[in-house]
Amino acid sequence: MPSQPSPRRVRIPTIEFLKDRLYLGAFDSTPQDTDSIVHFSVDDSLPYNAFHHDFGPLHIGHLYRFAVALHETLAEEENKSRAVVFYSRTNPRARANAACVLCCYMVLVQSWPPHLALAPIAQAEPPYMPFRDAGYSVADFTLSVQDVVYGVWKAKDKGLLDMREFNLEEYEKYERVEMGDFNTIPPHFVAFASPQYTSSPDSTPRKVPAAIRNVLDFFVENNVALVVRLNSPLYDKRIFENRDIQHVDMIFEDGTCPDMDMVRRFIGACVEVTSQDKLIAVHCKAGLGRTGCLIGAFLIYAYSFTASEVISYMRFMRPGMVVGPQQHWLYIHQHDFRDWRYTMVLGAPSAALSGYRPLVPLSSLKEKTASPRTPIRSILGEVENNAALPAPTPGQPRKPSPAQSRSRSVSDAPEERHTERDVDEHMTILNDENAGIDDTEALVVRKTRSTTVSPSGRSVSFSAVTTTTTTTMTTTTVASPGSSTRISSVRPQRRVNSGSIPVEKVRGASGGIRKVSAKSTKRLPY
Repeated sequence: MPSQPSPRRVRIPTIEFLKDRLYLGAFDSTPQDTDSIVHFSVDDSLPYNAFHHDFGPLHIGHLYRFAVALHETLAEEENKSRAVVFYSRTNPRARANAACVLCCYMVLVQSWPPHLALAPIAQAEPPYMPFRDAGYSVADFTLSVQDVVYGVWKAKDKGLLDMREFNLEEYEKYERVEMGDFNTIPPHFVAFASPQYTSSPDSTPRKVPAAIRNVLDFFVENNVALVVRLNSPLYDKRIFENRDIQHVDMIFEDGTCPDMDMVRRFIGACVEVTSQDKLIAVHCKAGLGRTGCLIGAFLIYAYSFTASEVISYMRFMRPGMVVGPQQHWLYIHQHDFRDWRYTMVLGAPSAALSGYRPLVPLSSLKEKTASPRTPIRSILGEVENNAALPAPTPGQPRKPSPAQSRSRSVSDAPEERHTERDVDEHMTILNDENAGIDDTEALVVRKTRSTTVSPSGRSVSFSAVTTTTTTTMTTTTVASPGSSTRISSVRPQRRVNSGSIPVEKVRGASGGIRKVSAKSTKRLPY
């Protein structure tokens, strides 16, 4: 009889992470263990508490408990020779959370690089469902499993996150609303919901609620030096100031994004506090949206996160952070925040910041001696501002541009002019009598130089014309004295435009960039 191939240890549709040891799977019903396979799941034991339609990712407390459950399963005597299959239900949300928590475990606990942790699930079918925000609007910004894995890896790589120092009991205690509803965002922040506490009408002291007492005690024990309030007051700030904690208001509307001046003031204050090895506590009404905007901006500024990485990291530490258009705001301005690391410095102390110093442009502290740079025209005539871009999406701020502060209008600028200036014609006749050559060769070369004159200090039009130039060569006969030799000269006779292709960027009535016909575009004179 022909020899039978040796059976594989795992025959079910699973994804291999460690050969013959750890697999990821998804099943419609509870699978049965065998002599070679053991299964375990956390779908029921570690549920995600949704705010609305969000479903993940699982937070750091979930990951810690998952790691404990996995290690216990692997360490059991009867499982030492069996493959362990971590599985979830087959619905898209459960599959995404299971894959994400396992990949994050490989990065944070097993110290795998993120690309190796993600490699096993790269070709999974169907693809894993992306995560959405906790808001009530349409989910127009999502995070993939890859975004989350790279977010927690970046935090670990920068020294912000160490599972060996994580306190599970403290985390699960203080995330509860009745215990204070706050979470630490290592290494410098505490994100929390606004306390709600008012004095009695007769102004007699009222017993402080337990939730606020927990907040105050934690802040004092963990060296919190500054509280930043982003929402309308719901408590007397003296409850913090009486404990030698500075308090600053930076109030803006719920569901909106802060202006850039406020972000610079916030980052400046954070730079000073963190340089003293102290913490900053930030809150809005729920401690999610507005709070995530400013904390995320500082983390991008200080540690070069991308927007997707920093949102993933913050939600891994405190689920629900950064909501709706605030996600797009961080994405749009992430490069600005990173640039500030090199273009901004701390300014003068501000009374509005309780004596802390905001960020100011580095150029404001230096004498400006260089003349302003003239805008450079590119091949297709783009201009150096946002005039040719579609109108911004409602609710999202414009990206600031230095060109927007100039008073002149690009559309009213005169078109470029091209002129030609002729130079004297030179003739050179070369003779070689010693070489025994009877003929005298002469080369007549006409050199014509052309210069492009562009009015200094004026903006150029953002229409461009591309032309094809044909050069016609003519032959001139020159008679040498005493000889019948014909000497040829080559020179251009004239320019002939064989055609032009006008290209122009305009903003249409419905937004966007479109091409227009040649009839509606002026051509540049030559």
